[in-house]
Amino acid sequence: MALEAIENGDFEQARLTFESLHESGDPRGSNGLGVMYVRGQGVERDPERAVLLFRKAAHMGLRTAQKNLGQMYLDGDGVPQDDAMALRMFRLAAARGDPDAQFNLGLMHFNGREVEQDHVKAMEWFLAATTSGNAEVHAYIGHLYRGGYGVARNYVLAYAWYGMAAALGFADGPELRDLIASYLTPSQLEEGQRFARDLWLEMNGQYAEG
Repeated sequence: MALEAIENGDFEQARLTFESLHESGDPRGSNGLGVMYVRGQGVERDPERAVLLFRKAAHMGLRTAQKNLGQMYLDGDGVPQDDAMALRMFRLAAARGDPDAQFNLGLMHFNGREVEQDHVKAMEWFLAATTSGNAEVHAYIGHLYRGGYGVARNYVLAYAWYGMAAALGFADGPELRDLIASYLTPSQLEEGQRFARDLWLEMNGQYAEG
């Protein structure tokens, strides 16, 4: 009901619903209310209050709240910036299958932020995060294949993953895809297009015939 109210722009109703859940001890209410305080939806923006709400829900095991709390630490929003705490929260949420936390872990390994740079682990987390339909994570997988970071360099696969990023709305996706296409032979281009199509069908729960 609260999410539907937000979609309809009825932030007051959403706030009341989340507050009721929060007061009853439901971590979803605490997390939802925290998001409203971060965004300033129906309430004055208050990141410090959001951190307290996320922390309560995170301690109750809600993966979305763990991810949100990690983001607050990563950004230094409402709490002192702390990569170590961000990493800890993302790991908790990622272990519970949160794709945004998995993507953030991939980025931290990709960039060597708070952990040693490890492109193999970055790829593992990026692949796990593709279930969210996040366009950017597909582009990062393309970067890894394009540069041969943690995997054998493969322009065909780089083209396919950039193509997926473009299809999902990543702003630089078309340019990156077309750049890689200029390196491919016609048969390689066909192979990349076929792989991209298979990825798209798999992501949408469909199966290619034949």
